Amino acid sequence: MGKFLAEIKSQRAGQSNRIDQIIAELGEQDGKDLLEALNDLSVRPAQIIKALQARKIVLSGSVITRYRATRDSA
Repeated sequence: MGKFLAEIKSQRAGQSNRIDQIIAELGEQDGKDLLEALNDLSVRPAQIIKALQARKIVLSGSVITRYRATRDSA
């Protein structure tokens, strides 16, 4: 494997970085609450998005969907 390919493969996939950024921005307790909501499939992405928008934080529904799909396949 070439050096660049190894570098590419070592990168995190998906948009979980954005979720990590938001969790850090929210602070400890609210970040935990967000993670709990993300991992609870009874909480719809639209609910999470609206709550974040109320705090002036933008997140797309596809990021939540990908996060959940990645988490479920891990």
